[in-house]
Amino acid sequence: MRQSALITKLIILAVMVFAIVTIVALQPRISALKAEGAALSEEISELQHANRAAQIKLDSLGSDEAVIAAAREKLNFAFEDEIIFVDRSK
Repeated sequence: MRQSALITKLIILAVMVFAIVTIVALQPRISALKAEGAALSEEISELQHANRAAQIKLDSLGSDEAVIAAAREKLNFAFEDEIIFVDRSK
């Protein structure tokens, strides 16, 4: 009886030592994965922001304001009564 209790305690001790060694050995990996997770969360946030901006731009493409803005920016169009100033120093 006394010998089986000692064996049981030794087995429990061995399992505990194994668990502690495993946890300590995995700490660098856990830290690296946490850092990677944080970086990916930041990237997700930035991409969601860019996606919202693109969706807003896409939603406004058919509006009169968007057509006028595109004509001004890409084709240098202006209304008849407007004067366009060009900065030639650039």
